[in-house]
Amino acid sequence: GEAGLLISKVNAKNPFFGYAGDKRHTEKKLLCEVFKKGDLYFNTGDLMVQDHENFLYFWDRIGDTFRWKGENVATTEVSDVIVMLDFIQEANVYGVSVPG
Repeated sequence: GEAGLLISKVNAKNPFFGYAGDKRHTEKKLLCEVFKKGDLYFNTGDLMVQDHENFLYFWDRIGDTFRWKGENVATTEVSDVIVMLDFIQEANVYGVSVPG
């Protein structure tokens, strides 16, 4: 299937108390009036794909790209190449700061 954003409804049974510190970080993760007026959802930042048997699979993280020598590199593109090796079953890639 097509990748979609995983969101979670925020209510009394499923509260989201926010992040410690700067309230702007919390506000950026909340989505208002997604399906109807007055609703509230937490944006996980995760993209998921549903298969034909209704199983959900992690696809990517929003914003999981990094700059390398002037190029935007998607972490999923790198991991897709790595798992082409027959001796690697799964790979997870993330960007880190490299001095210089």
